[in-house]
Amino acid sequence: MTPVTEQAMRINGDQVHLDEYGRTCYEDALLTGEVEKHADNGQLVMLFSYADGVEHGPQRAWRPDGTKRIEGVTRMGAAVGEWRYWHANGHLSEMVVLDEHGRVTKRMRWNAAGELTLDKATRRSG
Repeated sequence: MTPVTEQAMRINGDQVHLDEYGRTCYEDALLTGEVEKHADNGQLVMLFSYADGVEHGPQRAWRPDGTKRIEGVTRMGAAVGEWRYWHANGHLSEMVVLDEHGRVTKRMRWNAAGELTLDKATRRSG
């Protein structure tokens, strides 16, 4: 399978498929670009970025009513940096910070009322 080398594109999720290695493809080529999915009501509910068929770049998801659900970044398939998750009522539910290797370094959680329920830092050597 050859990578798509032209300018990044945005396509609908029903136009992609996975190859035998689990990479995302569009028209028989590894996808570099964005995949969007919409709810039945037309609301954008997912916008994921890919490079050579692997999640890479900003990853975002919303509920059908438009409220945020997930936001973060991947680097060649690994979640890195700050990831945020929201309750249905719009309050932040969790924030996870991952190092450049995808290891969790900090995790914070809030209940639906917005009260902090967990604040944990993880120390990793090397």
